[in-house]
Amino acid sequence: MPDLWFPVGLATGIIVSGFLAIGSFERGVASVRHGLVGAELSARRRAVFARRSTAQRTAVEDAPERLQA
Repeated sequence: MPDLWFPVGLATGIIVSGFLAIGSFERGVASVRHGLVGAELSARRRAVFARRSTAQRTAVEDAPERLQA
């Protein structure tokens, strides 16, 4: 009977470590995807804010000319 415990324990350990490795891989892939999506979203936000600030600056700079015309 003691000869049976080693293979059972070894198989159980291999199965558990396999599931842990798969879970870790999935979390890593998800974090990379989130990082890429987050970087893209932040770049888009920066572009929108830059566009808005340029439009606001142009509107403010043109305001005296509109008043004089």
